[in-house]
Amino acid sequence: MFWFVGIHGANTINPVIQPIWLQNTDANRIAFQTGHALPHIVTNEFMMNFVWMGSGGTTIGLVICLWLFARSKNNKAMGSLSVAPGVFNINEPVLFGLPVVLNFKLLIPFVLTPMITAVITYFSMATGLVAKPAGIVVPWTMPPVISGYLATGGKISGAVIQLITLALSVGIYYPFVRSMDKDELRNEGDEQQEPTAKDSIS
Repeated sequence: MFWFVGIHGANTINPVIQPIWLQNTDANRIAFQTGHALPHIVTNEFMMNFVWMGSGGTTIGLVICLWLFARSKNNKAMGSLSVAPGVFNINEPVLFGLPVVLNFKLLIPFVLTPMITAVITYFSMATGLVAKPAGIVVPWTMPPVISGYLATGGKISGAVIQLITLALSVGIYYPFVRSMDKDELRNEGDEQQEPTAKDSIS
């Protein structure tokens, strides 16, 4: 919600909550190195690498939708410009360039997608279907699939759950992007028709 109104969400809340996540990361590291059961699911890497894929709002799904499915000139250009940084979890181009900030057409998926990825990943780890983060500090810019594999100590299940939630994020953003793209196509069509109308009058 901070991001949506143009305030850097991570810089606002991380000083309060990140020390707890990092303590959990270190506790898992010690357990992993000594061969004990990993005590925590919610760690710094759980949030950075599994929940916020593409950064705040899990916007990896948004940039993929723009890149693959947008038809309007503006949205196609934004997809081309934002997909490479988005893969490395840098989403400022799409946040402020599309924009997502104060764009009520994207509010629902922007808030909903990270909540869904968090719940699915948490319960997958809680039930043992997916390995927990092993206390390995993976850079937040590491692309999805690779980061999941590394964060879980080289377990393929970490990469698989990222692929699943990545596909879900694309599916959640898709109808909203299509609706927004139709409006943009309509606006572009109107802009093209205006000069023609003026020329016919003259």
